[in-house]
This record gives sequence, structure tokens and C-alpha cells, in this order.
Amino acid sequence: MEEQPKPRRGRPATGVTPKRNVRIGAAWDTAEQLAGQLGLTVTAYVEQAIREHNARVEKKLRQVPAE
Repeated sequence: MEEQPKPRRGRPATGVTPKRNVRIGAAWDTAEQLAGQLGLTVTAYVEQAIREHNARVEKKLRQVPAE
């Protein structure tokens, strides 16, 4: 009798953050320029911008009364 293979688990831990792909137009060019002026990499600049935006949205959502 042939054994059935065990189902494989998800993506193995590699110690590497997976790359994200996004399509961004002119805003990307501006981000590159501003990151350079601030002495940041584009990755650091985008990550910081996303964190700040998330914080603003979370604050706004906390202020909305529950229905």
C-alpha cells in the first residue's frame, strides 16, 4: 500500500522579508527625491510614510462612534 504524502506547510522561514510589488506613478518619483533630501533610502521613506498614515487612520477610526 502506498503512503499518501503529508500536506506541505506554508512558506518556510528564510530570514528574508518578502518583496512587495506595487504600481505607483509620479508619487514614486517624488518619494525618491524626498527620501534623498532626507538622507533616507526609498524603502525607509515609504515604510515611515505608511506607518504615519496607518497611525492617522487608526486614530480617526477610534474617534468614529460605533453604530
